Amino acid sequence: MADIFFDVNSNIRAVGSIRRGADGNPQSLDASIADGDTIGFHCAGSGSLRFLGVDTPEKNFQLPDSQAHRRLDSEEWETYLTDPFLPHFGPYNLDADLIAHLRASIGPGTGINHRFHGNNAEQALIAHVQADMDALGQDPGTFGYFLSFSFEVFDSYGRFLAFINRNQPEAHIPGPRPFSYNERQLERGMALPYFIWPNIAPFRKESLLESVFAPGTARQTAEASADLSRARNFVRQARANEMGVFNPADPLRLEAFEVRYLGRRELPSRAVIDLSRDDDVILQAQHYFRIPNAEDRLFIPPAFVPLFVTRGWRLEGWF
Repeated sequence: MADIFFDVNSNIRAVGSIRRGADGNPQSLDASIADGDTIGFHCAGSGSLRFLGVDTPEKNFQLPDSQAHRRLDSEEWETYLTDPFLPHFGPYNLDADLIAHLRASIGPGTGINHRFHGNNAEQALIAHVQADMDALGQDPGTFGYFLSFSFEVFDSYGRFLAFINRNQPEAHIPGPRPFSYNERQLERGMALPYFIWPNIAPFRKESLLESVFAPGTARQTAEASADLSRARNFVRQARANEMGVFNPADPLRLEAFEVRYLGRRELPSRAVIDLSRDDDVILQAQHYFRIPNAEDRLFIPPAFVPLFVTRGWRLEGWF
């Protein structure tokens, strides 16, 4: 079955048909067209969904100057991640401090390490979904997902962006629905947090401008949100318990977004606010590592930085 949503030159496209009624048959045009600019739409196909708020290690990714994806434990990735700053890989104008930060993590075995943790994350998610099917007495034909969207519904690849859990509408099912898969992956140490504004619960308001919290209130705002506070605590607990990516015997060396920008030989693009502090500083994108713990970073896409500046936030290290 084809994907419903897909990208053409980074523009999201979709294919569908006339909306169907409760009997499963296409509605009449009178029934499916509400007015002059609203039409009933039926999606017939499949799609992909990218979890909000978390980032798990990559299993495969494209190498520089290549459209082909390779396993992170391949010889090509191993060679590249041993030292991606060697001259024969070409110029790469990363900030010197960021290069020094990355050099502490790269070296022989980096690609193998990343693929190992990527496999673990995949198997953990499979186990979560299987456990939910077993708990509900369902199978792949009857099991469903419940999606909760934030500000952005799609990413640039045509994947949904959401918090996802098992669908559990029946009142007779014993016990409450568990935490989302996003949170369960954090709880097990299978993922690192990747909070990107405004796709995160406490910053969802009626307008974007209202969602911009005041300078000097980042820590207070993050702690006041039950969802965000819980997610951050899951990460702290996983680190304290040395689980998953925090296993001291073989901890994750590079964060997944680091592998992605290194693979593309791009510069980090999202500015960062420290959720552990109540200051007024927005760090430039290449200084994210100055906030050592991933659960304390709130990434701000470039298009939204002016909103924070208007609110009174101060840009540090941008010039």
